[in-house]
Amino acid sequence: MEKSIRIKYLKEYTDYVIVLLSLFSVSPFFSMIVNTFLQIILVFLIWIRLLRGGIFFDHKINFTLFFVFVLLAVQAVLSGGFSYAFLYTPFVTFYIPYLIYKLLGITYFRYFIKTMYFIAIYTFVIWLMQCFIPSFDDYLQKLIVLAMPYSWSAVPRSLLIYTAAWGDSIYNDTLGIYRNSGIFHEPGAYGVFLCLSIVINYFLTGSLFDKKNKVFLLCTLSTLSTTAYFVIFVFLLFYLFSSKQNPALKIIGLLVFLMVSITIYESTDFLKEKVESQYSDQKIAADNNVGRNEAKSGRFYAFFTSVKLFFEHPIFGRGIIYGTSEKATGEMNKDGSYAYGFIGLFSTYGFFFGLYYLLYFYQGLKFLSQKYKILQTMLIGIFIGIQLSLSSQIFILSIPFVMLFILGSQNSNKKLIWK
Repeated sequence: MEKSIRIKYLKEYTDYVIVLLSLFSVSPFFSMIVNTFLQIILVFLIWIRLLRGGIFFDHKINFTLFFVFVLLAVQAVLSGGFSYAFLYTPFVTFYIPYLIYKLLGITYFRYFIKTMYFIAIYTFVIWLMQCFIPSFDDYLQKLIVLAMPYSWSAVPRSLLIYTAAWGDSIYNDTLGIYRNSGIFHEPGAYGVFLCLSIVINYFLTGSLFDKKNKVFLLCTLSTLSTTAYFVIFVFLLFYLFSSKQNPALKIIGLLVFLMVSITIYESTDFLKEKVESQYSDQKIAADNNVGRNEAKSGRFYAFFTSVKLFFEHPIFGRGIIYGTSEKATGEMNKDGSYAYGFIGLFSTYGFFFGLYYLLYFYQGLKFLSQKYKILQTMLIGIFIGIQLSLSSQIFILSIPFVMLFILGSQNSNKKLIWK
């Protein structure tokens, strides 16, 4: 009996390690060796699968891998580029989440919420201390230099368990505080995963405002992320309309909500000025192909360059790996970016794979929403909100989000059964 209990706890601890690895795969601590780290995760998961037994492939993941390999081959021929990444990219992008799903099932999402909740609490305490205790801030500034001595101003200095404020770019002069990055590379990235956590926890509990989501919402506020704020606005808006309130009350609530939101936007410099200045500067840069001659990035810049790239390569896309991208051929500076959100997915993987991915991504959300019978209106709002959050970051093909795609492709016609 004791042996079986030890085995049970060992399995659970291993499962939590897998969830942590899926989060650390987007940590700035591993930013310089991310592909190597993902390959290590892949080997680790294969080893765990061997120990536990079970299948390694099925026809659904085989089709996905085949689809991506075909796109990679076509892109290599059309662009004249090829690299070692051709061999491992489909596996570290899609096969890792598949193995995690086969090992943990949908329990992954329960563990994900528990892990994010723990991270949210302790990093919030550290963030408060860094904001309001100068001596602690000084200590962290010295510690991050020791941890990442070869970093530079544009690269976040991560302690793995916390990304300390590393420069003026995440200091808000209006409020006189740092923006909270959690364990991620910057506050906006943390906002993306907090929004995902709010959604998943809502599916698991049936409540948008339970204890965990209140913590996630508080941490979202601490990011001072324009995108995260807007996504939360979308969630709340659809939540209002999917509620069972009197239609007249819904309209009144909507009008009040919009008026308050507009007032906050207009009166808060870090929201209005940031959005308008970034949009103007980055649109001009994209229109003038600035990134082809010098380093340029940003969410609006990425969107407009992605749109251009998609219209140039609508069927097969371009740039799944660096060797087949514009960046490798010198058409765009190596630091230019066009991989943000759904439009980045369409531009790099082409229309058909992009549609295939988004369809099953939605099915994954729909599958999780079955437990508390979330209304279709709210589900659509959540899907839109998540896509908006991903449009400002490069995480649409990171492990936690691909898990939703895998979940949808594996369970598109099944009913939810928790293990």
